[in-house]
Amino acid sequence: MRQKAARFGVTLMMAGTLAVGALAAATPASATASGWAPYQGFRTLTNCVKAGTAKLVMENYKEYDCRWDSPFYMLWLRK
Repeated sequence: MRQKAARFGVTLMMAGTLAVGALAAATPASATASGWAPYQGFRTLTNCVKAGTAKLVMENYKEYDCRWDSPFYMLWLRK
């Protein structure tokens, strides 16, 4: 019984990883078509999140997203 639960957990984890990977792999063209605009690249995810939060508060953006775009995290904003 434990093995079935462990296999199910691994299957769920793999499915989640594939779903997140598909979202992260979206092309910039499709992102800009849906209202997202690239803003700036950051070396760390923490700095990207801080900048995104500041943009929400100071400049009335509705959403932000930090996506890995080697070699940095790109901050995307949507009004």
